[in-house]
Amino acid sequence: MRLPVISIVGRPNVGKSSLFNRLISKRAAIIDNTPGVTRDRIIKEADILDHKVLLVDTGGIDNKDTKDEIAKKVKEQALRAIDESDLILFVVDGQTGLTDLDKDVAKILRKKGADKVILLVNKIDEPFMEDLVYEFYKLGFKEVIPISTIHNLGIETLKEKILEKLPKELKEYAKKVYEEEEKQKKLEKVVTGEDIETLEKIEDALSKGEEFDFETDLEEKVEKKKEEKDKKEVPIKVAIVGRPNMGKSTLLNALAKDERVIVSNVPGTTRDAIDTLVEINGNKFLFIDTAGIRKRSEMKDIDYYSYLRALDAIDRADVVVVVTDGKQGITTKDAKIIGLALEKHKPIIIAVNKTDLLNSQKEWEKLEDSIDLNLDFIKHAPKVFISAKEGKNLDELIRKIKEVYKQANTKVKTSKFNKILWDIQKAVYPPTYRGKPIKLYYGTQIKKNPPTFLIFTNYPEGIPKSYIRYLENKLREHLGLKNVPIRLIFRKRH
Repeated sequence: MRLPVISIVGRPNVGKSSLFNRLISKRAAIIDNTPGVTRDRIIKEADILDHKVLLVDTGGIDNKDTKDEIAKKVKEQALRAIDESDLILFVVDGQTGLTDLDKDVAKILRKKGADKVILLVNKIDEPFMEDLVYEFYKLGFKEVIPISTIHNLGIETLKEKILEKLPKELKEYAKKVYEEEEKQKKLEKVVTGEDIETLEKIEDALSKGEEFDFETDLEEKVEKKKEEKDKKEVPIKVAIVGRPNMGKSTLLNALAKDERVIVSNVPGTTRDAIDTLVEINGNKFLFIDTAGIRKRSEMKDIDYYSYLRALDAIDRADVVVVVTDGKQGITTKDAKIIGLALEKHKPIIIAVNKTDLLNSQKEWEKLEDSIDLNLDFIKHAPKVFISAKEGKNLDELIRKIKEVYKQANTKVKTSKFNKILWDIQKAVYPPTYRGKPIKLYYGTQIKKNPPTFLIFTNYPEGIPKSYIRYLENKLREHLGLKNVPIRLIFRKRH
């Protein structure tokens, strides 16, 4: 099973991106007065009345003859989005009125299936403007809804209509995924200490030596067999990030074996975070290709928006692949980008690209020296040497993605964790704090991806960073988590 795919289409400048942002409740598509700002298909998860869907914003469809290569590709991307959608939101401009281009787009949509189209007449900002809607019935679609994206009018009606038209199985799965994400948000409140009642419940169980299972004790009990089956259907979300011109889009296209991201020689072609669903050897991946991350001092306004989207892509990802240039070597800029993902506790894979350009042993040695110099702070992250252009070693990259994802979703029994915690302490005791010994009494896992462990102690504020790093390294070693970051949360025992 998969999430429903809903695409927003129409001619340029009718408010598609404004509707996209309204439905996802945040600014995701880059909106600017510059014509053609939305070029690729931009895909984001959206919550539609407690249902999770994939919402697709497309570039405007323009049938004018043009020599502009990117404009042609934008149209191709929009048409592909139409083919891959379960539901299509066709946006027109009520104030401008029905145009020949609207008719051309409608003709395309009717060929694809008029029954999966909802026609949205945008910019109906006042009740007296609703008469402007009637001429659009000529386009031949049954579902016509007047809306105003600026004033949020008609949006709730649209959401209800979306759920009404979704296939039953997709709708049920969309509901389930939404509920699962809500559970994860509740778990995060335990991590941050906001959920005091649950913290007390955990401490009470651990003090009695009881086994604590965060998936059953913190979440609602569900049918386990069905849950595990559904989890296998959820794709691994992989953010592809890095500096500009590292070959990120080329890598995505090589993995997808399909030109889903517009690739051209024009600098800065990928502006938004673009999601592509791919199945490789029976495993599903949602690859998120992002604009190159520049230094802030080098950013123009449009670059800064793209930088924010790249950060959002990292935040959404299960695994982050940082693409670097093997010819240039690992730079301090690469290290800073890796640091952004590390701050989010994301599993990281360093993909050293363009290795086909390394022609001598000396160049390989120079690359290895740059790795030693700039990546000393993240020794646990796997490094894969690839050539996206020639398709070299991509199988190894996929294998590493699956491996770190599995590690990040490891579930550790409370009894096993506490035995290891005790053995680690016996080897090297925690230092004293204000003349008194620090004791780590017991702990348990409270979250996956990243593996998060809650440890009760007498002086949480007194544990030095050096000892926390020691604990993290030893726990990774003993728990089979050698390639992923872990989080340790310390709370005072009452």
